[in-house]
Amino acid sequence: MLLSAGTGSYRVKRAMERAATALGMERHDASVGLTEISVTAHRGDNFRTVVREVYRVRVDASRIQALEYLARHLPKPCTAATLEAELDRISRTVTSRWSPWLNILAAGVACAGFSVLNRFPLADALVVLIAASCGQVVRRMATRRWLNQFGTTALAAAASSLVYLVVAALLGLTGLPGLAGVTDPGYIAALLFLVPGFPMITSILDMARLDFTAGLARAAYSFGLVVSATASAWVVSFLTGLTPLATQSALPGAWQWIAYVVATFLGVAGFAVMFNSTPRMVLIAASLGTIGNLARLAMVSASMPAQLGAGLGGLIVGLAAAPLTKRFAIPRITVTVPACLIMIPGTAMYRMMYWFNAENTVRALGFGVDAVLAVLAIAIGLAVARMLTDPAWTFARPIPSPHAFRS
Repeated sequence: MLLSAGTGSYRVKRAMERAATALGMERHDASVGLTEISVTAHRGDNFRTVVREVYRVRVDASRIQALEYLARHLPKPCTAATLEAELDRISRTVTSRWSPWLNILAAGVACAGFSVLNRFPLADALVVLIAASCGQVVRRMATRRWLNQFGTTALAAAASSLVYLVVAALLGLTGLPGLAGVTDPGYIAALLFLVPGFPMITSILDMARLDFTAGLARAAYSFGLVVSATASAWVVSFLTGLTPLATQSALPGAWQWIAYVVATFLGVAGFAVMFNSTPRMVLIAASLGTIGNLARLAMVSASMPAQLGAGLGGLIVGLAAAPLTKRFAIPRITVTVPACLIMIPGTAMYRMMYWFNAENTVRALGFGVDAVLAVLAIAIGLAVARMLTDPAWTFARPIPSPHAFRS
């Protein structure tokens, strides 16, 4: 259940270990991938191995919180029947916290925030909100029908790009000065709700724990989703003439920073709602994201390298999250990852694919390297913050158990 909710393999293993100990197992070994778990439990001279597959990869922050709380507060004495009953209760009661229309609007708001942060004109942000929301509708419909996830991502990207083109054209016909100047590059901001930021960052966190089985699988999955979205967007741009060439529009003076604050807060909140976070998680994640991203933007404005700024932004988010998540009993990953997604340069990923297909390999590699290094820096910042505040990450000791492990 934890794996299907999208958390990292470290948390899955810790929760299973706690349950195994509560049930009287003397030893518990697990190998956790992206969609499979292999477990061997030992009691005396007896052991049993079970393999289980997860059929869908998604993110559900509310379910992660409920399962984490159960794993840390298992009833005593704990029997298999008691544990099964608790898991059944969570399956029944922890469902979607937000209505479908709010989930759809959240995708649009998150992408509109990206649009403002990338300094696209405000008219572009309005069109981005509409286009991304329509893309999220397509993704939800395809997901309910169990379509292939890579195909679903491609369909959603194509839908968002086409809606952006149509709405921009209709606004252009109005002749209004503020709405008729919608620019082509804004369409890539309408696709950023498809960037798999959660598995991207958790893959690096898994590898920081030396769990390469799960980390590499999550990285490959993230790469596949990025390729699906960018390839679909490129096909639409090729057929319609949309181009993701850079364009920037700055507000005067302090208004630009006010726009950054609002865009970051609402953008992170949009991602948190898409991840089915609780209202408290949404507020904490949005606040942390605003602090971290503003610090990053200030450092970049002061001529600091963008990757270093992203890493320090991730570190700030991780350090600030430590006391808050402990105070409110919230799994740290459910607020730190959404808070950092707003820092991922998703536009660079789409421009990479565009320039590859335009046979300009040098520019394509430049955008690709920028995107990869930024994601790595953010995840490294989160990992360092975790090592500084969590002894379980600082030291490579095995999980303690009241039973002596047999060799």
